Amino acid sequence: MSDIPEFPDRFNMASYFVDSNIEAGRGDKVAIRYEGAEITFQQAFENVNRAGNGLLALGLQPEQRVLTALHDRPEFAYFWFGAIKAGGVATQINPLLPTDDFAYYLNYTKAPIAAVDAESLEKFLPAIRTARYLKHIIVVGAEELPPAPKGVALHAWDEWLKAQDAALDPADTSKDDPSVWLFTSGTTGHSKGAVHFHFHFPYNTEVYAKRFIGMRESDITVSGPRLFFGYATGTNLMFPWAVGATTVLFPDRPTPQRLFELVQEHKCTVLTNVPTLINKMLAHEGDKPDLSSLRFMWSAGEALPKDLHDRWDSEHGVPIIDGIGSAESFHIYISNSPTDVRPGSLGRLVPGYTAKLLDDDGGPVQQGDVGTLWVGGDSAALYYHNAYAKSKEHLRGGWIVSGDKFRQDSDGYWFYEGRGDDLIKSGGIYVSPLEVENCLMQHEAVKECCVIGKRDEAGLEKPFAIVVPTSAQGASPGPSSDELAQELIDHCKKHLVRYKAPHAIAFHDKPLPRNDRDKIDRKALRKQYADRKP
Repeated sequence: MSDIPEFPDRFNMASYFVDSNIEAGRGDKVAIRYEGAEITFQQAFENVNRAGNGLLALGLQPEQRVLTALHDRPEFAYFWFGAIKAGGVATQINPLLPTDDFAYYLNYTKAPIAAVDAESLEKFLPAIRTARYLKHIIVVGAEELPPAPKGVALHAWDEWLKAQDAALDPADTSKDDPSVWLFTSGTTGHSKGAVHFHFHFPYNTEVYAKRFIGMRESDITVSGPRLFFGYATGTNLMFPWAVGATTVLFPDRPTPQRLFELVQEHKCTVLTNVPTLINKMLAHEGDKPDLSSLRFMWSAGEALPKDLHDRWDSEHGVPIIDGIGSAESFHIYISNSPTDVRPGSLGRLVPGYTAKLLDDDGGPVQQGDVGTLWVGGDSAALYYHNAYAKSKEHLRGGWIVSGDKFRQDSDGYWFYEGRGDDLIKSGGIYVSPLEVENCLMQHEAVKECCVIGKRDEAGLEKPFAIVVPTSAQGASPGPSSDELAQELIDHCKKHLVRYKAPHAIAFHDKPLPRNDRDKIDRKALRKQYADRKP
């Protein structure tokens, strides 16, 4: 690509996303809509500055981590960008975590300052007992502060922010200084921080959000995934602000009804979504919502079954822009686009990124064959903090090697086949659990499912399906579940190569477990069903 975005050596990403709107004369334009309030870019700019000054007043040093544990509200944007503008490193976590997880992140990041929602304090404050570095907590939304733990000061957000000056020059940072840690999804242990520099997020914003997707100043965005998830930090904060568009934020749980109401109320043009929530929106009962204002809907975070895509198209007709990214790349690098949607595929490689598929021996695979994806681009993290071995394995000199398995067809479209450790090698041939799951989901009796590898009586690994039925049928042991299991196996044999069909099916009477990114927790299901006979 000849026009790779370039950034000056002295560069602060908060200036790119925040200050630029004031320089462009958009100070009076609405930046955030939140719970009936409209906040202009001028107000957001001043509050980012106040937050940055407040952090410096509390002793923030260059490159110190600052922890954000907030719901989707304006304070998230002010605190997060304020930390970056002041020269700190922003980290963000789910505000609904249990105490043990809060304790892990506090010690892992060594953050001296954290911003926390008042409703999270009940679980957050006990974590402080083992937190060795935390000195200050900024509490958002508390009518009254609880007693401060020993060695830690509590500050009420409103009073803390109002006491600060509204002017702040950005810290004299280099484009190659650390600015943000994005945490991995932690499917194989504690999450690790992928370290990103000041120019990484602007780079992806330029090549993906602006050029490939075509974000507009007139856009109004809203998101089901929460801001702590880097996917949504991009699509519902950084991307709109980079072009002077408006974001709609709301702090409560993203139910289908809530999203439908927000889209209709604000005439949103861009909706960020995940397949699980898309499925819930399709199952929602009630009057059909008016989604005519949407020009497209993002989908990422987990595989989007073609059947689900087709059902959405039939019901609502809003284009789904499916893509894949990672914490290591900041955001999406293979994607469909508003003018080029190929249901069932992840679309094309975003210009500005490079990719190759290699086999287990490091050699290139044939066109159409499954291989391990190597992706490179100037938003790639260079290391995980405090994880040397993991950094060597997955971050290789500008290449991200996650272990994800892909194939590419002759037209240049990419297809996700699953994580390397999720693939099932049956009869010496790799089987993608996603392909089997997509087939199962086309059967009317399947509400959700997960396919894992499980050894049979001969010790050979075979596909094993865990199914949540659409009704009580098959949820209990007995002839009906045996008959349904055989019906589902026959269904797969009819639509797939026979060796890909499940050799056995277990029925699950509760929703499948999910991690904090709302992805099905395959690791938990493998453990749960490890000793259960097919």
